[in-house]
Amino acid sequence: MLREYDWEATSLGAPSGWPTGLRVAVRLVLNASTPYCLIWGAERIAFWNDAYRDLLEATDPGRGLGRPAAEGLLAVWPNIAPHIERVMGGEDAPGSDFASNRTNAAGARESGRWMCKYAPVDDEAAAYGIAGVIKTCFWVPGHQQTLESRLADSQDQLELALAGGRSIGAWDWDLHTDRVFTDEAFAQTYGVDPEAAKTGAPIAQFFSGIHPEDSARVKEQVQRAVQTGEAYREEYRLVTPGGKVRWLIAEGRCHPGADGRPARFKGIAFDITERKRMEQELLELNTDLESKVAERAAARGRTWKVSPDMMGVVNLHGYVEASNPAWRKTLGWSEQETAEKTFSEFIHPDDFHRTQLVWQDLITQGLPALRFENRYRCKDGTYRWLSWVSVLEGDKVYCSARDVTEDKERAAALETAENSLRQSQKMEAVGQLTGGLAHDFNNLLTTINGSLELIERSVAAGQLDKLDRLLNMARGAVKRAAALTSRLLSFSRLQTLAPKPVDVNRLAANMEEMIRRAVGPGVDLECVGAVGLWPTLADPGQLENALLNLCINARDAMPHGGRLTVETANRSLDTPAADLRELVPGQYVSLSVTDTGSGMTPDVIAKAFDPFFTTKPLGSGTGLGLSMVYGFAHQSGGQVRIYSEVGVGTTVCIYLPRHHGEVEPEAAEKVFPDEPSGDGKVVLVIDDEPTIRGLLVELLREAGYRPLEAQDGPTGLRVLQQVGQVDLLITDVGLPGGMNGRQVADAARVARPDLKVLFITGYAENAVVGNGHVERWMSVLTKPFELQALTRRVTEILAS
Repeated sequence: MLREYDWEATSLGAPSGWPTGLRVAVRLVLNASTPYCLIWGAERIAFWNDAYRDLLEATDPGRGLGRPAAEGLLAVWPNIAPHIERVMGGEDAPGSDFASNRTNAAGARESGRWMCKYAPVDDEAAAYGIAGVIKTCFWVPGHQQTLESRLADSQDQLELALAGGRSIGAWDWDLHTDRVFTDEAFAQTYGVDPEAAKTGAPIAQFFSGIHPEDSARVKEQVQRAVQTGEAYREEYRLVTPGGKVRWLIAEGRCHPGADGRPARFKGIAFDITERKRMEQELLELNTDLESKVAERAAARGRTWKVSPDMMGVVNLHGYVEASNPAWRKTLGWSEQETAEKTFSEFIHPDDFHRTQLVWQDLITQGLPALRFENRYRCKDGTYRWLSWVSVLEGDKVYCSARDVTEDKERAAALETAENSLRQSQKMEAVGQLTGGLAHDFNNLLTTINGSLELIERSVAAGQLDKLDRLLNMARGAVKRAAALTSRLLSFSRLQTLAPKPVDVNRLAANMEEMIRRAVGPGVDLECVGAVGLWPTLADPGQLENALLNLCINARDAMPHGGRLTVETANRSLDTPAADLRELVPGQYVSLSVTDTGSGMTPDVIAKAFDPFFTTKPLGSGTGLGLSMVYGFAHQSGGQVRIYSEVGVGTTVCIYLPRHHGEVEPEAAEKVFPDEPSGDGKVVLVIDDEPTIRGLLVELLREAGYRPLEAQDGPTGLRVLQQVGQVDLLITDVGLPGGMNGRQVADAARVARPDLKVLFITGYAENAVVGNGHVERWMSVLTKPFELQALTRRVTEILAS
């Protein structure tokens, strides 16, 4: 997630320019196995590792990584913000905790508490020398919660007792008269008559109430304070007149008289009996915790022995100094055999180099090896796949490895099965495609062949009145064959496009009347054009064809009528939205067609773009409409998506890239004469098919042009060198002789840069016409074509 984040758009900039403190802190957080969270800088940018993300699973989706913590940690930020701000301000922050539930290693849910600590990340350039805060979390399961929470509660209560202990009064001891003056409460606590204490009582009466075990120490410390003038502070027990033992803390200082000698000793005493009780309880709790720690250490020792994962300690020379029993169980080597060789001697030769690279990064830069996989040689000569986690601590590498050989074998078997399935699906698709082609073309060829036979019979019988009808039947079959070929080329993204800036709103508005006639009166049509719609770069003819196909499909999905909506919109797709649509992030124009028809099931949607797949009755559709739309969208740099719900309706949406440029205003259609006049202009025709070449030459001669001909590229170039004037080059794309039509045109334009070219072809390879797009100096006419279309195109080219 961090690699994919667009840091250039943030105040931090590219990671390569981050401060050293930030880069080190992020690396520490990401490589930690316990939950770590880093809050950085004035914007409080949040980073966290995988373990912390699992902690957030119940509250935050984790999509705020790299964003201000107030957004990225929305659910927990109000609770942790005060602690973060205290540390960022240079103060110490107490820990925090909260109750939660989580899934433990056994897969079961358990209750407990997350305990949190906060540590500053230093940076001399930042305020208070602190640029960030690392928050560490550790889990306290429910069965440990009572003991440890009691300890925390006792510590809190202890701090309160220290801060607000109950005062029992003050004393003032006149050293010259050896009289102590106190208030009533102080005297009663020490068992001295309060009235006597008001006028002064001997110090001995106060010392008599001190616990025998503490009396000598207290007297010694009092004498020391009198002699040195240092502050006096002592804790001791006092036995009250009723025999009850109380703990006191007394604080005071000796004050000199006018002669500079000690004169008066003043102070105050507090009752800390409750604090002492808590301290004792705390001591007992700490002892209990130490016992728990010892138990956990013993448990770790048992884990070392019984763990199925290989655990080891490796020195910097590569020797395994310690290994648990799982090494022998997995690889067959004893602990002594393992320690006699460096680890590199066990590695598969094909894995040696990349293992050495990871090892060098580990011991020189401290980069942990996480889930690194390689093969280790067993004692029987076979190899096992191991997945490693290794970290450097001091001059030792601590590692753990899991045997993943069976996982690898299962993955390989799955990949083999998937490859077989893909090959099977591919052959099924090829079979469906060829079957559909054979069916449709056989029907068309039958129509053409039958028409020709009937024409032959009619001519022989002198029945010329039938010729027009039979000729129209043949021509109609040829047009349908051409349309079928065009759709196939569109699906395979091999059709030739003539893209230009398009206003999709204008295009849809111009087609509205045609769409109304196509869908019929039973369908309510609504066209909704977005305000301020961006232009797009597309072939307008193909876009019109795609829109009409989608509307006809929508009509067929509503046999009893319904509502059809054609809608445009501007779409700015970020990375997640673009990935969902299999597009590059950016700005797009969408054209969608929505119906209220029967809808589509998921399995139908999955096959909707396959050629010849149709849900319509036999004879009611070719199954190429959506295939053509799909191919056109992809070839235009866009995408098409289907959103459907059975019984509700369907939306098919075409996404086309935004074009940053202006759309030219609609120009009046040029009018050309029905009978073009060539005016003797010279046209060179290159085609390897003699019948087509002869047909074109004859047609151009009849139109008044001076045609020249060549059967291949080299011959055509020689003609161009020998002839002074050539106004137009007409060439097939696929030519024999080592040069295709595009290469011939490029070579010819070196000597004749103004030469115009018309390509005629049954298909247009992207490499020939420039990634499927037509340049200004070229035109393309796709076979089959009507002869009048050729002469009209030649007239247009020479007149432009």
